[in-house]
Amino acid sequence: MQVQVVTKNLSIADDIKVYAEEKISRLSRYLNNITSAKIELAAEKSKSRQHLYTAQVTLNVNGFIIRGEHKAESIRGSVDTVAEVMERLVTKYKKKYEISKGRTAESIKQASNVKPSAEDEYPKEKELVKSKRFIVKPMSTSEAVDQMEFLGHDFFLFLNIDDNTVNVVYRRKDGRYGLIQPEVS
Repeated sequence: MQVQVVTKNLSIADDIKVYAEEKISRLSRYLNNITSAKIELAAEKSKSRQHLYTAQVTLNVNGFIIRGEHKAESIRGSVDTVAEVMERLVTKYKKKYEISKGRTAESIKQASNVKPSAEDEYPKEKELVKSKRFIVKPMSTSEAVDQMEFLGHDFFLFLNIDDNTVNVVYRRKDGRYGLIQPEVS
């Protein structure tokens, strides 16, 4: 597993960087098909004298993204807690995708080898402040809901394997989920 440590609004000593890398590298004991891990460490300044440190970890498990974040009063504390959060998420992922669904690392890798689709360029007008491109992966609706939950997002765009169309799943205000499917007029 390739581990990358990135900092924002702070500089850290090498021992902190090594500590974070070691903590996150231990996740490979639970799941051996993690291809990369990115650790983002950031400092948030507040009006009080105490600073909050944020540690965010993003794992790539052969195309499936798992993300966790935690804030604490120390860098090591935020790394320790986010490592625990990621351990729970990786265990949950492993139970759901490798045991109960009978999926193997190879089948997950094959599903993630989809070429990126061309996304329309957005004109720079009015309120548009950001444009993103990403690979749309073929998956079932339930897998898309799981991916949305693992990312901590309220919606997720995916290629539905049932009808080979681009769909969106989203979290409704009542806590349930919705599905948006395109229909040609």
